[in-house]
Amino acid sequence: MAATQMVNFEVKSITKGQKLGYAGIEVVFFNSSKVYPYWRKYHEYTDKETGFKYNEVVISGCGVVFDNDFNHVKTYRKYDVHGKKVLKPVGGKKQTKSSIEEELDELIASKPSIEKPEEVIQKVIEEKVAKDSNGNVKHEKYDVIKSCLECNIPVYLAGPAGSGKNFTVEQIAWELGWSFYFSNSVQQEYKLTGFIDAGGKFHETEFFKACAEGKDCIFFLDEMDASIPEVLVLLNAAIANGYFEFPTGRVELDHVHFVAAGNTVGNGADEDYTGRMVIDQATLDRFAIIEFGYDRNIELEISGGNEELVDFIHKLRDSAEMNGIRATFSYRCITMVTKLEKAGMDLATIIKISVVKGLDKDTVKTLSVSDYSKYGNALHELKKAA
Repeated sequence: MAATQMVNFEVKSITKGQKLGYAGIEVVFFNSSKVYPYWRKYHEYTDKETGFKYNEVVISGCGVVFDNDFNHVKTYRKYDVHGKKVLKPVGGKKQTKSSIEEELDELIASKPSIEKPEEVIQKVIEEKVAKDSNGNVKHEKYDVIKSCLECNIPVYLAGPAGSGKNFTVEQIAWELGWSFYFSNSVQQEYKLTGFIDAGGKFHETEFFKACAEGKDCIFFLDEMDASIPEVLVLLNAAIANGYFEFPTGRVELDHVHFVAAGNTVGNGADEDYTGRMVIDQATLDRFAIIEFGYDRNIELEISGGNEELVDFIHKLRDSAEMNGIRATFSYRCITMVTKLEKAGMDLATIIKISVVKGLDKDTVKTLSVSDYSKYGNALHELKKAA
């Protein structure tokens, strides 16, 4: 069936991607002044009228055609925008667009003359972003984790530092009316089991408190992949047997719902997380393993809806991954930028102390992002001064 929608954006620039076979395209949708950058893998395109061969990428159902020197040739409507679309940034993994992004794309495509698009966008966000009863945005994996815990299935959350694993599990505990007990990586057995001192007093741990509570609760072991193997063997046995032998005696723990978290999937140390242990398969087999990454809706929430900042941070992550740079651009980074910007600090200083902190000058120079927002410009200024 022939396409009925019109081309709904103007191509501002096309640049060669840093990864072979990719191009960076900046577009401005009609009735909007914001520049949207896209990274796309391009394919060969043959013009039916001239027979000339060009390159093509597809954005929002439109084919963007350009020559080998990345000069724009034409843009045409290739197909109507319906259903789920897929993004694949340079150096990144394939990821599916959120339902919000899909609906906004369809709104722009179907109503190019819409007035006050920012009000429509805000309305869509308010209607579609899931929040808990406290008004906090839910992570996209929230409901999956909650369902596992309600079925008493132990959960292992694998994801980067500062992605909100702890906070999300606390949200779930609060919604379910369960107590929440937290322990960081355990390096000595007694920090899990507790101990009786020379005076005969038993020193409790968070794990003991969870087991002794006698009603539904969550025990959260953070950085499990940094805990010693002996502790994990004890935890594995506890989950398997449904009870645990403390120095004060045996305690049943069918009411304890286990959540563990780590930056790796139990495969040991890597370039980013050097202090991680290999987790044996018998332990991992007890857990439902859920990949837990950064959530764009949460980033927009903590930045006060600052899309420019969130897009900038996403580009930095892509650049760091593509260039093999060990750097973490987490929610904390976005929070610091937002607070310092409100305090009136100049942007170049903010980027230096809260975004590229800890990176040497040469590494900062390799962070190549196609971003012309105030944050991108501040980074360019910082790189020039380095």
